Amino acid sequence: MPKKPIFTKEQVYNKAFEIFKAEGIEGISARNLAKSLDSSPAPIYSFYNSMDILKHELLENAKQLFLEYVKKERTNLIFLNIGMGICIFAREEKELFRAIFLKESLGKRNEVIREFRDLIKEEMLKDGRFDHLDEEFKIELYLDCWMYAHGFATLIATNYFAEISDEFIKTRLMESAATMLYQRLENYKK
Repeated sequence: MPKKPIFTKEQVYNKAFEIFKAEGIEGISARNLAKSLDSSPAPIYSFYNSMDILKHELLENAKQLFLEYVKKERTNLIFLNIGMGICIFAREEKELFRAIFLKESLGKRNEVIREFRDLIKEEMLKDGRFDHLDEEFKIELYLDCWMYAHGFATLIATNYFAEISDEFIKTRLMESAATMLYQRLENYKK
């Protein structure tokens, strides 16, 4: 009769997610996970045939968590909410931000950026100020905003800014990214 597992799949996954958040995706190995569970790797392999399967699951959940941050309503300005979400995610989930955006993450980076781009496009469709803009200009606006927010978030995730507050993030986005966006919209009309 096979030996009864000493852990549930959920316990193994939760411990793996803790390691992922602390050490990044490279911290995920059967040996590391087993050590943190005070076990051998055998129980882990009873749930996950390979560490790549577990890593894909971890990255998928990190991606979903990121999208929750950018969709959260913090102000009455949709694009400010999105920018703040990126930056707050980078502050609160540094290793997850790094794993998704700054390291090669099993092909998930482009998937996250594509979903994020689609979210921005959906928001642009809801905002009448963007109705008269041609598609190419909308893409340029998205890229400009993405470059600013991603750069700012990267500075946060890499500890360039220490103890950064939501208010500081909001102010920087309003003074820089919003100014850039509205200037580009104004120039488009000319």
